Amino acid sequence: MKNLTGILLGAAAGIAAGILLAPDSGNKTRKVLGKESDKWKANFEKQLGENVDSILDGLTKAIEYYSKRSQKSLKEIRKNVKF
Repeated sequence: MKNLTGILLGAAAGIAAGILLAPDSGNKTRKVLGKESDKWKANFEKQLGENVDSILDGLTKAIEYYSKRSQKSLKEIRKNVKF
C-alpha cells in the first residue's frame, strides 16, 4: 500500500512539474492534455469491455456445463428411484 501511495504521489508531482514547466501556452497544453486523456479513456473503456466480455463468456460456459450436469444427475435419480 505504501508503494502504491508513493507511485501515485510521484506521478502527481511529475504531472504538476510538467505542466508548470511546459514550453507551450496554457491553452495549447490543455488541448494536448484533453486529447491524451481522451485516448486513455478510450483505451480503458476498450480493455474494460474486453474483460467484461471474457468474464461473461466464462460464466455462460460454466452455467451451461453445470446445467447439463445437473440434468444428467436428475435423469439418473429418476431412473433409480421409483415412485
